[in-house]
Amino acid sequence: MEEAGIMFGQERLGEDRRFEKEEKMAVEEAAAELEKMAEALRKYGELTLTNNNEQITVSPSNEVQVTVDYVKKGKHHKSGFYFEWYT
Repeated sequence: MEEAGIMFGQERLGEDRRFEKEEKMAVEEAAAELEKMAEALRKYGELTLTNNNEQITVSPSNEVQVTVDYVKKGKHHKSGFYFEWYT
């Protein structure tokens, strides 16, 4: 049985916690969301992410590894931005 907030297979992957949010929006709205996240990181050193039923605070260390990912398959385009750090 899965625990609340824990996705299937996480124990196998060694993950302590996982949060995902997916939402369709205009590119201008997406850019505004990214700007809000960047501002929270600049001002407070952390940001709070919320989806329909869960909230998580992300507090990266002062130095992070940044990865930008872009994939195109036919007409489908996908991009991701990742921060990775150790505590």
